[in-house]
Amino acid sequence: MINNLADKMRLRKSHVMRLLGGKANLFERLTADKTSLSIYTADEMLQVASKGAVMRGWGAAHLLRPVKHALCVRICAPFEVRVKRMMARLDTADRDAVAAEIRNSDEAQGRSPSATSASTGRIRKATTCRSTPSA
Repeated sequence: MINNLADKMRLRKSHVMRLLGGKANLFERLTADKTSLSIYTADEMLQVASKGAVMRGWGAAHLLRPVKHALCVRICAPFEVRVKRMMARLDTADRDAVAAEIRNSDEAQGRSPSATSASTGRIRKATTCRSTPSA
């Protein structure tokens, strides 16, 4: 998939990988056509999905939501693991602020409070995307 995107955009494979992975340097971000990257990425993903594939990341769940036969699943690490990772990533010792931000993110992603135990942060039931289009 990366090779096809690089060919269509006339970029090096490494450049495309850094753009999609959020690791592109300033020059690469300024010279990349973000609209084309989005369109070509969506097109590639739909072509791959039409042949049958397991896809993750790059907005796959959002892109494939209207596809009736697509199953979208969100899998998360336990709450405490996510808090520790985010504290390390942000280089902060403010556990309460990080935990609150993760709870806000979970709520924005549509995970109901009943799905997560308040005391442990562990998921008590699986959460999935709707795979049927709105009526």
